[in-house]
Amino acid sequence: MTGAATPGRCLVVDPSAAEAAVLLAGLTDLLIVPAPELEAQVRNRAGPVDLVVIGSLAPSPVAAVQHAHRLAPAAAVAVLSADPDPVRREASFAPGVPIDLLVAGTDEGDVPERLQQLRESSIDRRRHAAVLDAVVRRTAAGAAPLSGLTAVGALLEHAPIGVLVASPEGDLLGWNRRAEALLDLRSAAGGQRVDSVVPGAAALVAAAAPASDPGAPPARPAPPLQVRVAGRLDVELSAVGSQTDRGRPVVLLLAADVTAHREAERERDRLAGQVQLLGRVSVSLMESLDVTRSLSRLADAVVPALGDWVGIEVRHEHEQVSGVVVRHSDPALAIATRMMERLVGRNGAALEPARRASRGESVLLPRIDDDGLRLHVPDADLRAVVGQLGMAGVLAVPIPGRTGVLGSLLLSRSSGEDAFSAADLELAVEIGRRAGIAVDNARLYVGQRNLASELQQSLLTAPPTLPSTDISVRYLAAAQEAQVGGDWYDAFRRRSGDLMVVIGDVAGHDTRAAAAMGQLRGLVRSIGFVTEEEPSQVLTSVDEAIDGLELNTIATAVVAQISPQEGGDGTAGLRLRWSNAGHPPPVLVDPDGRVRLLEPSGGRAALLLGVDPTTRRVTEETLLPVGSTLLLYTDGLIERRSQILDEGLDLLMNTIRQHAARDPEQLCDAILGSMVPQAGEDDVAIVAVRPRPSGRHLVALR
Repeated sequence: MTGAATPGRCLVVDPSAAEAAVLLAGLTDLLIVPAPELEAQVRNRAGPVDLVVIGSLAPSPVAAVQHAHRLAPAAAVAVLSADPDPVRREASFAPGVPIDLLVAGTDEGDVPERLQQLRESSIDRRRHAAVLDAVVRRTAAGAAPLSGLTAVGALLEHAPIGVLVASPEGDLLGWNRRAEALLDLRSAAGGQRVDSVVPGAAALVAAAAPASDPGAPPARPAPPLQVRVAGRLDVELSAVGSQTDRGRPVVLLLAADVTAHREAERERDRLAGQVQLLGRVSVSLMESLDVTRSLSRLADAVVPALGDWVGIEVRHEHEQVSGVVVRHSDPALAIATRMMERLVGRNGAALEPARRASRGESVLLPRIDDDGLRLHVPDADLRAVVGQLGMAGVLAVPIPGRTGVLGSLLLSRSSGEDAFSAADLELAVEIGRRAGIAVDNARLYVGQRNLASELQQSLLTAPPTLPSTDISVRYLAAAQEAQVGGDWYDAFRRRSGDLMVVIGDVAGHDTRAAAAMGQLRGLVRSIGFVTEEEPSQVLTSVDEAIDGLELNTIATAVVAQISPQEGGDGTAGLRLRWSNAGHPPPVLVDPDGRVRLLEPSGGRAALLLGVDPTTRRVTEETLLPVGSTLLLYTDGLIERRSQILDEGLDLLMNTIRQHAARDPEQLCDAILGSMVPQAGEDDVAIVAVRPRPSGRHLVALR
């Protein structure tokens, strides 16, 4: 080792009398020098300089520090100042300042002890500098280094990375000042195993140690080692083999502070994880307009990504709990989660953090001990369940709605090792906000759906009960709309006693179409009941009413009149007369199961209603035998974006053939089950009429 292991000199530049008498009294081998004589004293061969102290009388303390560090780079440097903060700020930006510079106030009581520690650190460095000096001399002498990284030794004291020197056997021989600061090394570390200072470093040393055989190829370097120092710094350690000027093999361990880089990576990963989680949350909330299902999927999205378990509760407008979802990452605790759902559903927000969140407050409790558990879960039964789930930390946020708080979302972690942070709370607040939007939308949808359903039921009345005829009706709303639309069916008795059956479709499937449908249905019913007109004349009268009343409506329709055959006793069947205004043709199923379309005799359906009131319409006529079935339907049953109309008609006909023997109720269900297994793209209305073999006639209402 170069230099003595005993203390060197301490040079004090421009101190005040008080500093010289009190603050510096504990330093040995002390020499007070004016600033102009500092260079001469440093170059004096009387011994090494351990410490340079810049006193408070120095006119430019930072410039004096730079000068002293340039003259004695191995020495520690300190500044004494009556006002140390401006000196610290200036030194933090100044070049050529030692990394362990001490700036202390003259009124700080521990200055003597801190100066002594600083001096001892300088002495420690001299005790293990021999190998480093050898590397510097070897590089300066022009010897070819085994790696370009060994040239770091020439700038060792000013290098931005730490350098440790180890023997090939893994013994720590020395280090530079940057390594001392990074790894918090002390003089006692010299001679220890390198693994005891930096766990895992021995593997790096073994991989980088020079081969005993000079002709052997160099070993492949081991990948850098990532270490966390004192829980505050991230250090990347790599190794390169070299040797001293005397030929002794050594390994240089290069330690770079990558804390800022790792923090940036962790922040990037955290933000990416948050964005992905929010994406999953949004998808889970958008997949359904059912509140309970949405909250269940939300729970699956946030556990275990943000917490070990979650409790979500929403309330009615009158503050009553309407839904509770509890989910734990451990499936074995499913019974406990169901128990908690029942208890919270019975008691409301029985957990105090959830109760506070339901009032609009965001709550962050990183640590909860046993006393805190009793405070935040006052209900004994619920506390026992929470004890099974685990609650070492909690955050709770409101679920805000348009008119107030809709409920709360509570997240808990079962272990205190990973406490919730303020960033977690911010993320949970955003999740709660998105959940509130979803709950609001779902409730609005349910309200509209209920209103639409009531409207639809009021417009689509049940068919009459007749002794001679079975009548079945069905209505299925479009999947993506407001459960109400422009399709309609009707069946009523005229004054004559004849049965009139109507199927129609107003353009559109929303509430406006439903309103127009209600008007047209009323017109057809009124005209059909009051007048004795045949089906084509009824449609003409409706056309004239649309034009005269300026309804601005376009619709398709089939009006069918069913009456006893003239001169018949009804045993053979009934008389069917119908007229079609641009609607899909009715289907007639004969008693023997033969299925046929009732198409217009001219081969072309008449114009839609609401287009031209002068259109000439035609009434068609046929026999409706006992045991046959007349089926009227809207185009939503046979039209799809993925198929042409003829394909839909063929599928309908085949389906009817398969189920022709069933009664009208079963036939309608079979047709919907086969043609529209789920709510489709458009509304669907169906009317099925089958004459009974009773021999009884339709009776006039007069």
